Amino acid sequence: MSGNYIDDPNPSQPLTVSVSCGGVSATQTLAPQNVFASSSVFAVTNPDGTLAVWGSSRLGGDTSVLKVQPQNVVKVVGSERAWAALQSDGTVVTWGRPASGGSYAGKGGAGSADYTGAVAPLNKVSNVWAVKRGFVALNGDGSGTAWGNLEQTFDGEGGFSSIASFFTPATLAQFSNIADVSYTEGAVAVLKKDGTVFAFGDPASGGDTTPVAAKLTNVAKIYATDYSFTALKKDGSVVTWGQNFDNATTGLYDGTEPMPQANLALLSNSNVIAALSQNGVVSTIGTTMFDRGSDLSGFSGGLANVAKVFASKTAFAALKKDGTVASWGDSQRNNVANVQAQLTNVLTIAGTETAFAALKADGTVVTWGDETRGGDSSAVQSQLNNVIALFSNDYAFAALKKDGTVVTWGSPTHGGDSSAAQAKLRNIRAIYSTGLGGFLAVAKDGKFVTWGSPFAGGGQAPANLTAIPFLKS
Repeated sequence: MSGNYIDDPNPSQPLTVSVSCGGVSATQTLAPQNVFASSSVFAVTNPDGTLAVWGSSRLGGDTSVLKVQPQNVVKVVGSERAWAALQSDGTVVTWGRPASGGSYAGKGGAGSADYTGAVAPLNKVSNVWAVKRGFVALNGDGSGTAWGNLEQTFDGEGGFSSIASFFTPATLAQFSNIADVSYTEGAVAVLKKDGTVFAFGDPASGGDTTPVAAKLTNVAKIYATDYSFTALKKDGSVVTWGQNFDNATTGLYDGTEPMPQANLALLSNSNVIAALSQNGVVSTIGTTMFDRGSDLSGFSGGLANVAKVFASKTAFAALKKDGTVASWGDSQRNNVANVQAQLTNVLTIAGTETAFAALKADGTVVTWGDETRGGDSSAVQSQLNNVIALFSNDYAFAALKKDGTVVTWGSPTHGGDSSAAQAKLRNIRAIYSTGLGGFLAVAKDGKFVTWGSPFAGGGQAPANLTAIPFLKS
């Protein structure tokens, strides 16, 4: 029987699961889960449409400040410092840091410096997305709006400007028919339903598409690093704009740089894009300046026969079609050579901020990278057998075993030590995490347990959350 491990890199989206036994195969699409996370907060939608929210109270982990709690929630998204809940009647409720999107009560409007005001009115919202310190919404009439702030990335003083200040009435007229939203440290890129792209924010972080605007058609998806965007087009070509540390003249991508073609999928870490071609060859987009994985010169003849690419924030790991692994970038910490001989028959890979863990077909796990971020699993290696899935936050890993138990390692205060939760880590079916150090495990009967940093969702969940049921389509 195949299909005995889990690889779900985007658990907030529907997951199609296929299994086969002998000559019989079956496929089922599971509905989006009802657990959501930001860098430091968990939010769970209850069956009655209310929310349970916990984590950093300063960054959106507390809804008690709201006069009326969100009801009939159909979507909830978290930015770095705030949250937004879309209700079934098209209204939006926000909370958290006001200047980071936690409120849109100000006057706002195009050109406004009011951080709490939306660039245009919210009018029966049909969808909402989080950006780093704000939100983007699609109204029912097709118009777009946004609120919050964007950083001035390289001003050296940590300055920021309201999202509304980047708009004029003319640019606002282009802000419509949103299909998806991506963001860097200081800019936002909007993929429109017609395959074109609209961007706003700091030009040094991708807020200005002018140099490549003519090429931004028939776009399928937009990917972001900290300071640039890359659009994958339907024909497999790519277009990059934003900060280019290798351009000594403007410091920006200008559309003349050579780009990989015939791409099947892209993946980003903080500084570099890895592009996987349709024939299994990996190329990269980005500077070699920071040793974040742009340099492939160490692979004689190139990096080929790759099935999938995975990323930490500073490096990459490629799972090859023969089950072996190649890893590159962050040469000081990404010490894959020490375990290279063990990386055979690998099924999938997970990454923390600066370390990797590979799940093998025999249910064992191999780790490498920053020892303080999970790169050293020697303390629990004897327990790492019969593993069926790997999960991670920025600091630690959690391995789900076939018997429903969980093994953790990495930074003890950020989820690497689950000893206090072990009695409840039984019959687990899913594990979720916040980037800054919280874990949430859900059992098959809906019971749950948290561990890790209490300031990142690892503390006690609110009393209105009694169970987290399993959702199916």
